[in-house]
Amino acid sequence: MFSLRIATLNLWGNHAPWTERRRLISAEIQRLSADVLAFQEVLRPQGPGTSQADDLVSGQPFRVCFGRACNIEKPFVSEFGNALLTRFPVREQRTLVLPTPPSAETRSALYVVLSVNVGILPVVTTHLSWEPELAEVRAAQVRHIQQFLHLEMSRLPSRVPPHIPVLPPILLGDLNAPWESPELVCLQTPTDAGGEVLFRDTFDLCGSGPKETFSSENPYCKARDPAIDQRIDYILVGQAGALQRLRPVSSFVCFRTGEGGVFPSDHFGVCTEFECADSPVLPSQPFGSGGETDTKSGAA
Repeated sequence: MFSLRIATLNLWGNHAPWTERRRLISAEIQRLSADVLAFQEVLRPQGPGTSQADDLVSGQPFRVCFGRACNIEKPFVSEFGNALLTRFPVREQRTLVLPTPPSAETRSALYVVLSVNVGILPVVTTHLSWEPELAEVRAAQVRHIQQFLHLEMSRLPSRVPPHIPVLPPILLGDLNAPWESPELVCLQTPTDAGGEVLFRDTFDLCGSGPKETFSSENPYCKARDPAIDQRIDYILVGQAGALQRLRPVSSFVCFRTGEGGVFPSDHFGVCTEFECADSPVLPSQPFGSGGETDTKSGAA
């Protein structure tokens, strides 16, 4: 049995004061000692190796994967998208273009398959459309990810040796909606058509402490935003694959400490710790228990 720590944060690009924010984010990365980090709203100005994610973990043993969502012109010409940083070997990496209306910024999902100690771990990080009036678009983006993962979970076993289990998929990032919202219902409830992977919210399973990731405690949040004082950033575990091998045991909000009025981002992040069994566990063991932890309980 070993622990696996995963964290996510919407990076908020390089909005001022970036130099001070960068320092706070870097310090929290060190404190969390996560095995997998996901960032959204990441800028990459000059191709591979030049993203904000690369800069934040420079000199550390992370592999950095980046998936472009769109190109932007300001504050400088850059690719804008999602990044996944991992201490584990990367087997596969793909970027999914999500359905987005022509009037809105294109959204994408970054899909990465990791080789972890006890099997193969599929991970998707994404940043859904944010506009309040685009609830139906967010629902379509979620369904697109679910249908993709449904196919992947059926095909992945044929791409790895038979003795290596495929762990349940992890979906994490900024979904721009509370968990009980209509656009996220399909993540939790099967449809008549089927063909989707369902998810559990790890914070709901084993979270402790404040749960809001878009909070009025953060001066960078827009007080009139309808998402204020809600949790709209998630680490979700799919109900598929070798579920008995991966158990969330603690979850908490992170990247939430400011200094001198400066905060890491306009969002807070989420961190979840999993216990990973190197052999199947007994069915009687509960799925999700425990509370917040601030120290890593084992090496991966």
